[in-house]
Amino acid sequence: MQQAFPTLIPLMILLLLGYGVQYDFLDPRQLTASLESRLVQRLFFAGQINGTTGYEEAAAQGIIAGINAGLRVKGKPPFIVSRTEGYIGVLIDDLTTLGTTEPYRMFTSRVEFRMSLRPDNADSRLTFRGYTEAGCVSEERYDRASRMNATLEEGIEALKAIEFSCTKWAQLIPEATISTQRSSLLSALDVLQYQEVNMETLARIFPEPLKKFAEWRQLAQRLKIEVIYKQPVSLQRADIEEVRQDEALQLPEDLDYFAINASLSQEVREKLDSHRPQTIGAVRRIPGITPAAVVNLLRFVKVNRQRAVGIK
Repeated sequence: MQQAFPTLIPLMILLLLGYGVQYDFLDPRQLTASLESRLVQRLFFAGQINGTTGYEEAAAQGIIAGINAGLRVKGKPPFIVSRTEGYIGVLIDDLTTLGTTEPYRMFTSRVEFRMSLRPDNADSRLTFRGYTEAGCVSEERYDRASRMNATLEEGIEALKAIEFSCTKWAQLIPEATISTQRSSLLSALDVLQYQEVNMETLARIFPEPLKKFAEWRQLAQRLKIEVIYKQPVSLQRADIEEVRQDEALQLPEDLDYFAINASLSQEVREKLDSHRPQTIGAVRRIPGITPAAVVNLLRFVKVNRQRAVGIK
């Protein structure tokens, strides 16, 4: 159809095939992390109206908005997914903290802790919270996730308990490129990191302690993945804990940034008032907010909190 236009309209020159989509949206910075409007209580927004594009993005917001609408009616605390817990948390935090000037897509490059937020460990991250806090997970799924987690830990301990020298491992699994130069002992958990080794390989050598883990295919794959990502994930844990501590420091929703007695520039006050961050972690992610401004705001919040506790 686009190629036919130049022949239909005289003097028209087609430079580039393409399309344009325009739609109105609500500035998502007006929403809390539960996707509830700050202006109208009990009104929740999800999907394209928040400035996103894509079915998955809309579905993710719909799940969180729906859960929180139900919790709000029941008078229960909101269900918030942190940036350290899932892609949904990153998406909502980006929208509600930074806003967007173009249709937002959830790219993996936006996520700081990609190695920890994997499809294989989603149950460990979110199923238990979904069951206890949100009531959106069935008893059957909760039991399945609990069994997987317990057996996973049992499998890791069983693998750690099997130790031999590098020379012995090289004899047991000649297809694996295990260096015999190392003097320290290697556990079966360490050996599982090698590309040529999987749970079936180890279970053939040690059927008594490992056969039941290898027979459960999903668990065997999970053990392999956990071992592969063990080192980089352990290095990320300190960063994840720092983010969680920042996220735990809540800011009052009615805080008047222009009136507070804190050493903040007018520009910083305007940014804070525009974005209305809910936590110190969200403050850190606002472009143009300096580390000094974060420290000064943190000091003000802590002092005020201590005074409030003293008055009570």
